[in-house]
Amino acid sequence: MLHAAALYYFREVARAGSIRKASAALNVAASALNRQILKLEADLGAALFDRLPGGMRLTVAGDLLLRHVVDTLHDFDRTRAAIDDLKAARSGHIAIAAVDSLLVDFLPRAIERFRLDFPAVTYAVSAVAPPDVPGLVATGDIDMGFTFVGQIPGAVRYLAEISAPIGVIMRSDHPLASQLQVEYEDLARYPLLTQSGPLPRGADIDARFAAFKAEMGARITSNSIQMLKLCIMLNMGVALFTRLGFLHEIETGQIAWRPINSPGINALKIGLVLPAHRDLSPAAAQFARQLSDDLHALAAP
Repeated sequence: MLHAAALYYFREVARAGSIRKASAALNVAASALNRQILKLEADLGAALFDRLPGGMRLTVAGDLLLRHVVDTLHDFDRTRAAIDDLKAARSGHIAIAAVDSLLVDFLPRAIERFRLDFPAVTYAVSAVAPPDVPGLVATGDIDMGFTFVGQIPGAVRYLAEISAPIGVIMRSDHPLASQLQVEYEDLARYPLLTQSGPLPRGADIDARFAAFKAEMGARITSNSIQMLKLCIMLNMGVALFTRLGFLHEIETGQIAWRPINSPGINALKIGLVLPAHRDLSPAAAQFARQLSDDLHALAAP
């Protein structure tokens, strides 16, 4: 790979059209510039300039090299800017909100991984009803947030999104765990544990799901997903959630998640919302990129 200084010198000579003008612009001795150009020509085995009485003119080989140099130095500048962002991200504060199921497992693990490289960053993490997340990002009350994908204001955008259908959460030895897909008729035979609050955005368009939730009497209703998780582990009933709040228990085989035969809720997605017209702090921007990668890894088979 050619030395970066030689590339800068070559580009400036090509721009200026003479070694003397390039020397003045770079504040480098003309003899040093000329040596660099001669060395480049020797290394490449081709003349890069036609030496004319009025200055230096690129040859065909020189024009090819200039295109490469422009692309290379542009990529180098972008990489250097990204490295500067990393340095700036070593400290800072990040405010994030999400549906509480993501606060149980996904976000704590994401923060722990980020903390290894950025130990001085502080966080404010809030459980927020999904419909409220886009507005909080738009007003700048939080840097980013997770919500069920749907229509959002023009002041925010989705950086990443993954499929997040609502399904049946149960202990792994529950009878329904033997099914690949659960019918509402089968689900109705077991006590239901529910989370208080409105349906996630998008679930309300699934008429069968909305009707089932309205008709079923819950054995336990709570706004604490941690309490409901323990109730499931104690085999007190089944619950309706995405799998995102139970990743560890599903992975270890303590809890099972099965989809419901209901097209509307199987189309649900969760997305990471960022401001559309406001720059994040270096720390927040770096964390958002990691969260996007984490989401895509979670969605991978």
